[in-house]
Order: sequence, then structure tokens, then C-alpha cells
Amino acid sequence: MADRSPFNPNFGKVPRLFLDRENIIDDYIDELTNSGDHIDTPYQTTMIYGVRGSGKTSMLTDIINRVKQLDDWIVVDLLNNRSIIDNLIESIQMQSKLNLSKLIQKINDIKIKNFEIKLNSQNTHQMQLLLGIFEKLSQQGKKVLITIDEVSSTPEMRDLAMMYQLLIRQNFGIAMIMTGLPENVSELKHNKVLTFLLRSSQLELSFLQGRSIEDAFRTNFEKGSRQISDSTAVKLTQMTKGYAYAFQLLGYLIWKKTNPGDSIDEKVIDQVIDDYQQKLFDNAYALIYQKLTAVDKQFLKAMAQNNTDEVKLAFIADQTGKPSNYWSTYRKRLVRSQIIKNGSYGFVSFKLPFFKEFLLEEESFEKYDF
Repeated sequence: MADRSPFNPNFGKVPRLFLDRENIIDDYIDELTNSGDHIDTPYQTTMIYGVRGSGKTSMLTDIINRVKQLDDWIVVDLLNNRSIIDNLIESIQMQSKLNLSKLIQKINDIKIKNFEIKLNSQNTHQMQLLLGIFEKLSQQGKKVLITIDEVSSTPEMRDLAMMYQLLIRQNFGIAMIMTGLPENVSELKHNKVLTFLLRSSQLELSFLQGRSIEDAFRTNFEKGSRQISDSTAVKLTQMTKGYAYAFQLLGYLIWKKTNPGDSIDEKVIDQVIDDYQQKLFDNAYALIYQKLTAVDKQFLKAMAQNNTDEVKLAFIADQTGKPSNYWSTYRKRLVRSQIIKNGSYGFVSFKLPFFKEFLLEEESFEKYDF
């Protein structure tokens, strides 16, 4: 039997070890499947948000796979692009086997009730078609779950949101679940049409519990005939800081570095730590950093110059030459983005493992123009 690792750091895959997420998924599926024909549940529109590597896409994938097994549901997984509405119509048609040619012939007879949102002619045609489609789906006892990974404020998303709201007002069986980065969720507040998404059920993917990680390391390494002491399991847990991607990555690297019968100790940790840090930097932190504003980066770089785990806001003010109250908004935004966390009064610290080291390395690279 192959020595298969239970850890999987691939983004978007549903891992075999899905810590602290199963209850959230179970609650969502239970709400959805017991919501009646008109989806009478607060989870009808749901937003999952968290930092890159928190498990958003994996969680969405698991939900998609489970809802697809239900006979009365059609799952439509959409990309946020220019063809989003056409793709919605096409996917429903393919899965439901509806004859759209007959529906299109009758489209002029479809009346749009309570339609107060201004749409262009193309969108009006699409809306009429969707109303006809959902009327037929309703007769078949079918409901539709729309899923969108990494939602953002775009004209196409705005058009979809308007149509989605109308279908809800017509009491059709439709629900939507999306994932988004914290900064994308904040961006939706500035779009009048998309603000309804913020009134949805918002599921923040918090960092994993230390006890869950420690138990998972100990249990799974022992199942793989690898010896691990309590103190080593604690150290590995501390090295992840509860970051979901870090847990999968570190576990995977340790597993690959050892064989059944081996002991996991300081020597093994030393052998993987450089690779662990570099993969965190390349696969997660580079993208997180790229999305930050220049002012956010300035705040974080100032934090990285401090030699202690907790950094006083006054230190950041001294480093940047700007008063502490100037940084209040940016501090809150970085906390919301799950990059830093509040500590003692007037202090902050890095939430992501080895993010300080990443910033120092990034700053050294930025000295060069090539």
C-alpha cells in the first residue's frame, strides 16, 4: 500500500483533513436542503470570506460536490467574466434538458412583474429567458444554487446581482454562495447594486484551532507509523499559527521527508523549514502582498523592523513619521484582512506565520530595479 500523505497543500482541492470546517458545511447544507421551494433561510445568499489560503475554495468545492448529489438541486458554478449570465443560462439548460427554442419563441409573452431595475436590451432578453426557465424549473420541483469563487465588484457581477434579486422577488427556488477576499467584500460596499450581498449570511473563515492542528498532526503521523512527541506536535502547531494552508503545507513536507518507522524531531523540522518558508512566500504571501495598497505595505514594513512579536503602534508612527491616529484605518483594514491581529492595548502582531520574514526579504529585493 502506498505511503499516501493525508496532507494536501494544493489550492482549491478538498483536503482529506478538513479541520474546523465540517460543522460550517453541514449547517449550510442542512439549511439549504430544509428551506422549502422558496429557499426560506438566511443562507439563501451566502458569502464565505477569508485570507488567501484559509480554505475558501476548498470549502466551496465541498459544498458544490455535496449539493450536486441532491436530486432537486442544479448547481451552476460560474466565473466572474463577461459571459457570466450566458453561462448561467447555458449551464441550467444543459443540466435540466429544457427546450429553450420553444421558450424563446414565447418570450414576448413573458411578463416581468415588479421590475424596477433598469436593464439594457440584451439584459432584458436574458432576464425574460431566465424568468421562463425558472418557471419551468419550478414546475419540475427543481432549485438552482449559483456558486462563484472570488467575487469582486464588476459590471457583469452587477448585472447578475440585479437579475438574481428579481428572481428572488418572484419567489423562485434560487440561492447563491460566493467566496471573496476580505478586501473584495469591502469593495462591494461602494456599489449600490451589490450592497445586498453584504446583507447576506457572511461566513468568515477564521484561523484553525491550535488543539485541532496538534491533534491532527499527532494522530495522522502516528497512523503513518511516524513517531512524534507531544512537544514536537506543539512546535509544529506553533509554526502554522493556525493558518490553514500552512497546516497542510507543513504536514505535507514533514510526511514527504520521513518514512514509516521514522521519528519526527528537531532534525526533521530543520530539514524542511527553508522549503516551508519559501513555499509560503511563493504560493501565498506574494499574491497577498501584491493586492495590498502602498500605504498598507508601508505599515507592514514598519512593523517588520521591530524585534519583538508585539509591535507598539507608537513604533510604527516613529518609523513612518506619521502619527498613530493616521494609521487607525489601515490597521483596522489589515486586521480585517487577517494579516495582522490586535494584541495588548496599542499593540499589533503578525497573524500569518513567517510573514515578517517575507516582508524583510521582499524589502531587500525591492532595493534592486531589475
